[in-house]
Amino acid sequence: MKKKLLLAIISIVFILSAVFFIACDGKTEQFDENQNLDHDDLGVAPNEEAQQGIVKPEASKLTASSSSLSEDAAVKEAATYLFNLANDNLSKVSYYANYAYGSGVATVTNLKMSGSMEVREVRIKDDAAMYMVTMGRVVNGYNNDTPDKTNEAVLSACRLLLDYGNRKFTPDGKTFYVQEGGSSALLENSLNNFFTETAFIDWNKCDSKSMSVEAFMQEDFYNKSYVETTNATITPDTIINASIVHNEAGYYEIEITVDITTDALKLATESTRDSASSKDIVYSHQTIKCQIWDCGLFRRYETYDGWKGSFGAGIFKLGGSSTNEWHKYFTYNKENAPLYQIPSDTSWAK
Repeated sequence: MKKKLLLAIISIVFILSAVFFIACDGKTEQFDENQNLDHDDLGVAPNEEAQQGIVKPEASKLTASSSSLSEDAAVKEAATYLFNLANDNLSKVSYYANYAYGSGVATVTNLKMSGSMEVREVRIKDDAAMYMVTMGRVVNGYNNDTPDKTNEAVLSACRLLLDYGNRKFTPDGKTFYVQEGGSSALLENSLNNFFTETAFIDWNKCDSKSMSVEAFMQEDFYNKSYVETTNATITPDTIINASIVHNEAGYYEIEITVDITTDALKLATESTRDSASSKDIVYSHQTIKCQIWDCGLFRRYETYDGWKGSFGAGIFKLGGSSTNEWHKYFTYNKENAPLYQIPSDTSWAK
């Protein structure tokens, strides 16, 4: 999930500093940067069956609109109302699936070195069951003076320590079963194969564990529910401005600029600081863009954010920063999503 991307990007800062002093050999895996990740075949409106049980928007709360970012109170109220409604409705539908892809670039300011990572994820909710599968792979490492030239030492070290794959499953919403592995478990061409039926990881090389749903939510810093798409607190008082317009294709388009001086990103910040053992990490910005069907369900969800902070102490104190983005695409019509079903074989979940 997005949290895993942020934590991996933070780790790149530490590894870049180590690689500055240590040389090692590496081999670059070819990554298809032109791969089609826009699965528009899933971009169809939820049918009547899929809408059962959700809370639909009240028209009286969506009278304000603005095609550009606005600080108008009515616009901010409408945008945040619809956004939170869509997030809450994810726990009310009987089925949804989303696939997501994210990327991030971390820079060590002192050393003028950077590393970048790509993440892929699929999440499927089917009644009480929930299945998530995720992978992350470092795709580049370079000196900032020569950004077009890969530094194989940086790439190799980052990939060895940060590449990962995992799957998480609960059959009943009470117990989660988890399998996770590192670089040695990922198969060749894993990024390009993730959104296909071709295997991207050797699960036999992964570790397994189980935990209560409460422990799972705490570990991944969820807010209200593990089916939510964000743990941010989005209200008119925690955003700077917003835009909201209706698209004639049957959905609203929303953009929100989060006010990072409020508690909007409190959980995300606490999670990041805890994992990085640094109290100095702060978000530098966050923008949310989403499309929400007229019925009140997400069509697409995107975030664009960054953080900055310092790590270590004394002469080993380093400054770091990053920019990250995350894209999610949703479907709710189970019969139209044959590739987005919980696998029939869940015998590993024990």
